[in-house]
Amino acid sequence: MLKKFAVLMTVCAIAGCGEPIPVEIDIDEAAADAGLAPEDYEVDENGNIKVYSKVGTSEDSVAWYQDDLSEPIETVGMLDSDAIIASAGLEPAEVEESADTEGQPKKLYVINDETPLSALFSHSPNSIELNWYQFSDKPETTENSQQSLKDTYKLARAMAGREGAEAIMYLSNGGKYRSKPIGGYPATGQCNDGVCFIHIDLSS
Repeated sequence: MLKKFAVLMTVCAIAGCGEPIPVEIDIDEAAADAGLAPEDYEVDENGNIKVYSKVGTSEDSVAWYQDDLSEPIETVGMLDSDAIIASAGLEPAEVEESADTEGQPKKLYVINDETPLSALFSHSPNSIELNWYQFSDKPETTENSQQSLKDTYKLARAMAGREGAEAIMYLSNGGKYRSKPIGGYPATGQCNDGVCFIHIDLSS
């Protein structure tokens, strides 16, 4: 719905000023011309416009990759980390084995050891965590971040199909998960200043 309000403009003639003339302004159009999105401002019942302050982050300046699901990836579930990696078609550069806080075996897969912005996949019988990056301070970090995000999509799809992909898409565009189910398990996640994660609790 278009939000309009009257702005009084005074037209002055040579001999003096006349009566104020009401001019109708299309706020949505003016805001768009100024580069504002609908969520960036609000117009009250009196026609006053309030522009929300936006804290600039590295995520704001790039159109981040979104998986179109065209690449076939089999959904294999959450329980077998090696099956998830294989289904995603990834060959990790490093696999570190340790134990989680409950003493269960844990694996950390570093997908690409040539960049510190690699996607990371941590798996134990109790939990899963995916980490990726969305930095854009220079072309190289943007490129590596985009690859990090692509690899995360593949892992999420291997675990939970379309639901996994939609979760990553939502988080990479500024959304937050607070115990929202993915593949039947509660998940928490968000991006903060270019650092992104999703944690899935398998013990619930």
